[in-house]
Amino acid sequence: MNKFIPLLILLISPVFAQQIKAGYDVSFGIIGKIGKAEITYTQEEDNYTILVHAWTTGMSAVLSQNREESYISQGKIVNGNLRPDAFVKFRQTDRYTKVNVFLFDHDKESVFAHKSTEHYGSKNYFDIKKMKNIKVATQNFDFEERDFRFYTDNDLLSLFFNTKKIFPTLKEGDTKELSAIGSKTPNCIIDIEVPQGKKRQKLQRIMSNKEGRLLTIILHQDIFQSKEGELHVIFDEEGLAKSVLLRDVILFGDIRGKRTYLEQ
Repeated sequence: MNKFIPLLILLISPVFAQQIKAGYDVSFGIIGKIGKAEITYTQEEDNYTILVHAWTTGMSAVLSQNREESYISQGKIVNGNLRPDAFVKFRQTDRYTKVNVFLFDHDKESVFAHKSTEHYGSKNYFDIKKMKNIKVATQNFDFEERDFRFYTDNDLLSLFFNTKKIFPTLKEGDTKELSAIGSKTPNCIIDIEVPQGKKRQKLQRIMSNKEGRLLTIILHQDIFQSKEGELHVIFDEEGLAKSVLLRDVILFGDIRGKRTYLEQ
């Protein structure tokens, strides 16, 4: 259950305004609700910030050691597109904190990556004076920085806001290859498909929604032991994701993400 967070990123949508805030619930088959997320897009003149905060709830929080994550994209709006200067991934549980920072240099077409990990634990020792075992908290810190293996002018958050421009060019059956910093594939590849025919009808029936634009986003990575990480997303007329579906996950059925509120 502690891997549901990547699903929440794909609930982000390509809408432009001074500020947009949306909330989502995520449920997992027979288990029920496993998490929530809040997404905020802010624009001030030519500068933008996207913030995603996602956290586990209920039994999922217990099993994942209160896992929560934040994703931040900051940059400028250039020719109507979001162009990130920095992308941050923050992950925290009761046992560790991980921070990944990606800094873009668009002139040199390069990305510099910083990674830090802090582990929390404890150890026991025998106190001779007190004649008993004592438990003390421990912390270990690791840090790494390097030139990233690949350059592209999008991160995961900016990419899904920028996809609104390609919506009108896609027809049923079309596919498009994109790339974004934050993807785990070697060249940060993400594919988008527009389902057609019987597959489209089946997905619309499962998602109980025939209105809106249906896209399949292929992350090419294992999410809950799904083969390619295929996420089916329905966007509303404004280009904002209403629901997401990841089918036939392990033993428990489908993972579903549903929008619960929208503030503009």
